[in-house]
Amino acid sequence: MNGHTSKTKNASVELLRFLFTSIIIFFHINLDLWDQKKVIAVVREIPVTFFKHGNIGVEFFFLVTGWLMAKTIYTKYIQPRESGVSTGGAIPVESADVRKSADTGKRPAGKTGRGRLMEETLQFVRHKANAIFPYYLLACALTVVIQFLTERTLSLDYFLCRLPSLFFLQRMGFGKPFIGCTWYLSSMLLALFVVYPLCRRFYHVFTLAAAPLLCAVLLGAIIICTGSLGNIEDWFFITYKTNIRAFAEISLGATAFEISRRMQGHVHSRAGRILLSFIALTCLFLSLAYMCSDMPGKYGLAVFYLLFVLVVITFSGEGALCHSGIFNHPVFTYLGKISLPMYVTQTLFRKLIPWYFSRSTQWTQCLLIYFGIFAFSVFLQAVSANLHRHPVLHRRPVLQFRLVRSRSRA
Repeated sequence: MNGHTSKTKNASVELLRFLFTSIIIFFHINLDLWDQKKVIAVVREIPVTFFKHGNIGVEFFFLVTGWLMAKTIYTKYIQPRESGVSTGGAIPVESADVRKSADTGKRPAGKTGRGRLMEETLQFVRHKANAIFPYYLLACALTVVIQFLTERTLSLDYFLCRLPSLFFLQRMGFGKPFIGCTWYLSSMLLALFVVYPLCRRFYHVFTLAAAPLLCAVLLGAIIICTGSLGNIEDWFFITYKTNIRAFAEISLGATAFEISRRMQGHVHSRAGRILLSFIALTCLFLSLAYMCSDMPGKYGLAVFYLLFVLVVITFSGEGALCHSGIFNHPVFTYLGKISLPMYVTQTLFRKLIPWYFSRSTQWTQCLLIYFGIFAFSVFLQAVSANLHRHPVLHRRPVLQFRLVRSRSRA
């Protein structure tokens, strides 16, 4: 697989997205039904929990976000400049501010390099938010319905204090969220406002030096000060810990892209590819073992770096499993597509099922919650696909094209 140049999705990454989304959902179910105390087995006096540390799966998504961000920057700006190809009029940000003209002593008209950078950053973050927002808005609306069904009460204060969360501002300390688990989306978007311009302006220095150093220092400080990467309500100096966590891990995700990009096409032996797949599977197994363990939260930092190695190898496409083509089946890509609706709608079923099936066993409720989330996400994905194919959504660009043609004729 061509992990960084192909426009097709890396199906092995999509499968991992689905896997870690499911693990995060199981972590929340364990929290709701068993208060994170569920032990499903004991192996040689070692308890196997029901994903007590499943929240570490969020780290995978922060890394992937950073990888995709760096890919966008590299393919759109860095690669064309290094190969001498025009970037469509974009001013290289490394030459930052527009210098005064040697002839006139005046600044040329138009936006400065800094202004363009701010515009690029806003455009990138807006694109991310737009991809999330339809599912997110629907989940927020249905959460209100579930709140009324289960609590039989709604107030004006309930809406007012949650209104900022519709714009992903809950991690800035404004109000409460409609959906508690969406702190991740808020922290991710806020962190991108800082990480993107740094990576865009100082790409090579940032990805190869600054990002790994910042990540190690910040996550190490979080572990020392708070004891774990979890506990989303913890405050870390001037902001929520989750925002620092997102910044550090998205930054290292950019480093993961640069490493995987340089790996591409440089693993020629079958033994080397087998070794890469073995390392990736080992990292995945050890990460899953920690998620099901009762180990202290401080070990989450080591697991994060295991996930980093997993992301690098998987996105590089150089492992033997990727080269064999076993992940090329469209089912894996489809599972990745439904991971976002699964994540944002999970709270609906985590509230509705225990309320409606209160007499059922906890395991029955667990299965109903998960398969309810899965089925509803399949439905939402089908609706979304049909809407994107609807001709009405394609009329506006046609009208704009005709308008341009009529003006050009005039």
